[in-house]
Amino acid sequence: MEDKHIFSNRKLFLLLIPIIAEQFLNSLMGMADSMMVSNVGAAALSGVSLVDSINNLVVQAFNAMATGGVIICSTYIGQKDKNRARESARQVLLVSTLISVTMMILGLLFRMQLLRLIFGTVDADVMEAAGIYFLLTILSYPGVALAAAGSAIFRAQSNTRLPMNIAIVSNILNVAGNALLIWGFGLGVYGAALATLISRIFSAVVLLAFLRNDKLEIFVKDYHKIRPDAGKIKRILAMGIPNGIENSMFQFGKLAIQSSVSLLGTAAIAAQSMTNIFENVNGVAGIGVGIGLMTIVGQCLGAGRKDEAIYYTKKMIG
Repeated sequence: MEDKHIFSNRKLFLLLIPIIAEQFLNSLMGMADSMMVSNVGAAALSGVSLVDSINNLVVQAFNAMATGGVIICSTYIGQKDKNRARESARQVLLVSTLISVTMMILGLLFRMQLLRLIFGTVDADVMEAAGIYFLLTILSYPGVALAAAGSAIFRAQSNTRLPMNIAIVSNILNVAGNALLIWGFGLGVYGAALATLISRIFSAVVLLAFLRNDKLEIFVKDYHKIRPDAGKIKRILAMGIPNGIENSMFQFGKLAIQSSVSLLGTAAIAAQSMTNIFENVNGVAGIGVGIGLMTIVGQCLGAGRKDEAIYYTKKMIG
C-alpha cells in the first residue's frame, strides 16, 4: 500500500533529513559568533547575545513569509500547475525583499534607541559591542529573508538537499571568516558581525542563482521584472502573518527573559549566552519536521488527496 502514497518512507526520509540538518546549521550561525567572540571577553559575548535575541525575532518574521510561500507553491505543484507555482514564487521573493528592506531601514534608523529601550541598563562596553554587532547584522536582513524565501521555494518542489548544502558552505564561510577577522585581524565583535553579513549574503545570492535554472519545476528569472500581484501577496500574508505571530511569541518570551537578565550585569548575560548556545539546538528536529510537513501536506491537498494529508500529519507527529 505504501507505494500508492505520494511520499514513500524513503522519500520522506530524503525530504526531512536535509531540512533538519539545515535548521541545525542555521542555528549554528549565531552560536558560532557567540562561541568565537567569547574569547574576546565577557562584554563582547554579552553584546552579541543581546543582539541575537532581537535578530532571532526578526528571522522568525522572515521565515513566516517563506512559510506562506511553501504552502502556496506546494499546493500548485500538487495540482500540476507549474506556471502558477512560479508566479507565486516570484511574489514570495518580492514580499520578502520589501519587508526585509523596510525592516533594515527602520533598524538602521532606530537601532540604538531599540537597544536602549530593551537593554538600557547594561554596561557601556556591552552596549558598544551590541551597537556594532547590531549595525552589521541589520544590513544582512535582506540576505536572511531572500535565503529563507529561496530555500522555501526549493522545499516546495521537494528539493531539500540544495538548501542544506548551501547552509553547510555558508556556515563554513562564517566560521572561517570569524577565525580570520576575530583572531587574525583582531577585529573582535566587528569581525564576527562582518563574517555573518558576508555568509548570509552569500546564501541568498547562491540560492537565487540556482533558482534561475529553467529545468526546475519552479524557477525564477528576470528578477527585475517582478511586479506586485495583490491577490497572491494577500494569500502569502494571510498564511505567513498568523504563523509569524505564533512563532514570534516564543521569541518574544526569550527576549523578555534576556531583557530581565541584562539587569543582572555582564557576567549574568554572558552566562545565559553560553546556555543559549546549547538551548538553540533543542527542538531542531521538531521544527524540521514541521517545515517538511508544509511541503508534504501542501502537495497532498493540491492533488486533492486530503486523506493522505491527514495520514502524513499523523505519521510525522508519531
